[in-house]
Amino acid sequence: MTPADSPLPTRRLRIRRSAAITGAAFVAWLTVAPLSLSLMLEQPLWSPVSIVLGALLLLAPLGISMWAWRSGVDVTTDGISVRGVFTTREIPWKQIDGFATGNEGVQAILADQSQIKLDPLKPENLPQVLEIGGQELRENAPEERQ
Repeated sequence: MTPADSPLPTRRLRIRRSAAITGAAFVAWLTVAPLSLSLMLEQPLWSPVSIVLGALLLLAPLGISMWAWRSGVDVTTDGISVRGVFTTREIPWKQIDGFATGNEGVQAILADQSQIKLDPLKPENLPQVLEIGGQELRENAPEERQ
């Protein structure tokens, strides 16, 4: 196999939530875990209620941790993956007509003119996203009205 026959390397950009959310999840673990464990072990309330309440309290920091770790946007040469806690949506480059930026961040405009919010992608990340996708950056000039 010659170098010209080898496939192009897949480039990837992973954009995740702020590290402050991971810090908040850690603080949530530090504050909720002792209360939850004391409820489950000491059982100050009726026994089943204490155990269920202690287990439910642990779900909050667990949910925050999973959200901070999993959700975000992955950009590859094949397309864009929008990741949630339990879901992933793959969007190939051929389905993306463009991007819109505004106060709410960046949205991908699909071929059917629907929009998908690409949270936590920022407008300053767009040149790098387009470079990975082999796309060009074009600015839309506002239309002149007469």
